[in-house]
Amino acid sequence: MNNQEEKQASKWGQLQAKIKRLMKKRWALPALYLTMSAVVLTTFLWMTSTSENLTEEKDSQFNIESEQNNQRFNVAEDAETNEEAVPAVSHDEVFELPVLEENEVAVVGIFHDFDTSLEDQEQAFIRYNNYFYQNRGIDLAKEDGETFDVAAAMSGTVVKAEEDALFGQVVHIEHDEDILTIYQSLDGVSLEPGQTVKQGDVIGQAGRNLYNREAGVHAHFEIRKANVPVNPLDYLDQGLTALPDMSDEDVAKQKEPEEVPEAEENSSEDEDRDENGQENNQDNNEENGNN
Repeated sequence: MNNQEEKQASKWGQLQAKIKRLMKKRWALPALYLTMSAVVLTTFLWMTSTSENLTEEKDSQFNIESEQNNQRFNVAEDAETNEEAVPAVSHDEVFELPVLEENEVAVVGIFHDFDTSLEDQEQAFIRYNNYFYQNRGIDLAKEDGETFDVAAAMSGTVVKAEEDALFGQVVHIEHDEDILTIYQSLDGVSLEPGQTVKQGDVIGQAGRNLYNREAGVHAHFEIRKANVPVNPLDYLDQGLTALPDMSDEDVAKQKEPEEVPEAEENSSEDEDRDENGQENNQDNNEENGNN
């Protein structure tokens, strides 16, 4: 052995001797035990704390993902709900004739408009009870006089569906912009107020009514804004916004759809002719009876 190795061996021997002397004392073993216990306990606590932090981070990440998933689910659910909740009127819809097959029907009664020719105005009167009344819509009928399906001219909500003694079965469908479409002289109506209908849905069949008996089997159709009737033929293939705003004066003088308007003054001559004819018939009958 060289000198350096001898010195290291000497130091190691001195250290072993000191440890032996130290271990012979009473407090040495308890002190060593307490020190080891403290080290073990500290290590355990540190590992436990680290494990809890990792768990919290995982829980936090999971909760965030869960909330995000819930948000995505709610958004998807809302989207499905919005898809199912179809609006009553699509902004792309335009007015259509209230029939399934336009080629099968003809306009047999036109809207009374003071801006048209006198001939057209005369054709736009409805004769009822020996008086003449302005037609506030159009009348549709088939050439063979048979009935046909009447359809909704535009999507909307039914606000009236009932039997009227004068106008037959009637249906009112409400739209945006304070606009109403009116269907009269119907048969087979099974709608109820509050029901939503789509454009083209069959709402009944053409029938007869007392108010316009001369038209036979037909369907009467009106478009009104703020209860003011407009010519339906002027707004076919146009949307709700095409209808003009109505003045307070026009609104104030309008009658309800199932209320007979005031008779025209020029109908008095026809009434007199009818009354004279009836009187002459009565006189003839009396003379024939006397003879």
